[in-house]
Amino acid sequence: MHRLLICATVALAITGLTHVPAFARSMESSDAKVVQQATPAVVNISLWKVKPPLKAGDSPRRVKVYGSGFIIDPSGIIVTNKHVIDGAIGITVIMANGDQAPAKLLAPAAMLDVALVKIDVGHPLPYLKWANSDDVKVGDPVLTIGNPLGIGLSVSAGIVSALNRDIKDTPFDNYIQTDAAINHGNSGGPLIDQDGNVVAIDTALINPDSGGFIGIGFAIPSNSAKFVVDRLLDPNHPKPGWLGVSLQDLTPELAKALGVPPRAGSIISAIDPGSPASLAALRPGDVLEKIDNESQTDSRAFLRDIVMMPVGAKAQLTIWRDGKQLSIATAVAEWPNIMPAGGVMNPHMAAMMIQKAPDPGVKLQPITEATRKQYSLDPKLDGVVVASVEQDSEAHDLGIVPGDVITSVQGEAVTTPAQVTHAVMAAHEQHRPYLAVLIQNKDGARWVSISIGDAS
Repeated sequence: MHRLLICATVALAITGLTHVPAFARSMESSDAKVVQQATPAVVNISLWKVKPPLKAGDSPRRVKVYGSGFIIDPSGIIVTNKHVIDGAIGITVIMANGDQAPAKLLAPAAMLDVALVKIDVGHPLPYLKWANSDDVKVGDPVLTIGNPLGIGLSVSAGIVSALNRDIKDTPFDNYIQTDAAINHGNSGGPLIDQDGNVVAIDTALINPDSGGFIGIGFAIPSNSAKFVVDRLLDPNHPKPGWLGVSLQDLTPELAKALGVPPRAGSIISAIDPGSPASLAALRPGDVLEKIDNESQTDSRAFLRDIVMMPVGAKAQLTIWRDGKQLSIATAVAEWPNIMPAGGVMNPHMAAMMIQKAPDPGVKLQPITEATRKQYSLDPKLDGVVVASVEQDSEAHDLGIVPGDVITSVQGEAVTTPAQVTHAVMAAHEQHRPYLAVLIQNKDGARWVSISIGDAS
């Protein structure tokens, strides 16, 4: 079956809700109390990012993206996914009570899909506590809270479907799988237990061609996330440990070929030149059985142990080589050439984007007899007709569709596309955050707010 593993962040509009069977457990009465306690600490995250031009010669433009997060400290420190904030030129946090606050990036993690942002609101905020993900068992009931499809804070119930899933995101994946609904926009939100504590961070889902959630979502375990978060908050910002070995799981067939006991450990597939492993004379084909007398279930678990070791510490490795057990000591080095992707866009690029007036993503036409006939417009209606709307645009997100008529901008009547463009440019030059636009269609009139200066 063809399937696609994707991060659970939603860009702009809801592009269609596909009906799928209900896989998760139904909500129970006890869940309501947990949700009431936890929800105030869960936030929606609204971001501006830059969309590459659709074709050569076009300019890049800003698009709005939605994700989720949760507060872990009353001072306003928020955990989310790194992929949520990658390339952002503006971050706004929307709390459960509707309050909004601009956020600044504290730090993106180097090797895990975790990032920290912070808001300052002048008073203590509710926050969530970490659970011990090592205690999580398959079948445990869980709840996910977040901003699916950008529609607002939502709660779903499910169970832990599996543990230690490898989705090929990092060399040490250890994802918790759940059937609690994780959709686009849930990225960065919490997966909580029946005590309301965070067991994992919602991160990804398997998404079929139909585009709907099929009951397979993935979340970063709380113990992994907390370890990274604590390091990000440490002023010394400790770096990940590194030995310079590539590992793979030891199959029974390889164990027989190498003359080692079944389940002896993980086999070394490569050694980085100049690494601690190389200096310790480790070599491909060695089977790593223990680190500091601790064995592990798979190669990814060994790599997690190495990453978590303090730089400069001595690691005692128990290995099998040529059918014999050996003990080798090596120093833990700092992981080299860490290039953490993403983070808030650099100030130069952000300034260049801010200098440009935003493109709401619509094409406008004057009202003519032809357009009146095409869209069945009232003969007495004056304004500017929306001829097309880009799917990945703020206008689409606001529910604007072809055939809508813009009758007024900032309270001033408009009858030509040039008047609308002039109003957008004027608001941009005046550094206004929003532009009020009155739209008329067959359902009546409504006001929408087009973002102008939020990216600053």
